[in-house]
Amino acid sequence: MCSLILQLQSAMSFRGIVDRLLGRSSKSSDDTMPFSIVLLLKEPKRFTKEELQAAAESAWGKKFDGTEDPMYFVFQQGEFTIVKPGAHVISVLRQPHPYAANSEQSVGWLPQPEQKKAWLDHTAWVSLDLVNSTLPCDEAYKLLATLALHLISANCSGIYLPKDSMLFPNDGTVEEGLYRMQRGRLHE
Repeated sequence: MCSLILQLQSAMSFRGIVDRLLGRSSKSSDDTMPFSIVLLLKEPKRFTKEELQAAAESAWGKKFDGTEDPMYFVFQQGEFTIVKPGAHVISVLRQPHPYAANSEQSVGWLPQPEQKKAWLDHTAWVSLDLVNSTLPCDEAYKLLATLALHLISANCSGIYLPKDSMLFPNDGTVEEGLYRMQRGRLHE
């Protein structure tokens, strides 16, 4: 499992390819891109406020209704959704279509067959984006992974980290990757 994670880390930068196609420099994209964990979904899913509250409460062990502590809540109005764990804000964005091109030609950047399958199997996605954060990389991913661990299901074909161009298929690697993030060891 660890060797697969190391191979995942050495994957060609998909984000870099997209940036070049769009005429953006990768450096400026890294500077402005939020830390994100993208759940690649087999079928579209809109998490309800109640589902997100339950996941956040399970993740952090406290109520997320804003009454016990006004710094911990979930807000959802239409498609605008945020989860507020303390001083941080996580935006939840849902899209009922693939994250990017979803064809055999679009998976060349992925070194492992399991990663390619995860990418090709997804038809929709949900992104957890850390908003306005000055947290270091390890702390940012720790925060996002804490929530993501409580949202993944059999409907999730994998998770993608756009800022780091890493993809973990949902074959046991997802959980290991998220636990590594929680321990601040993503890049080890």
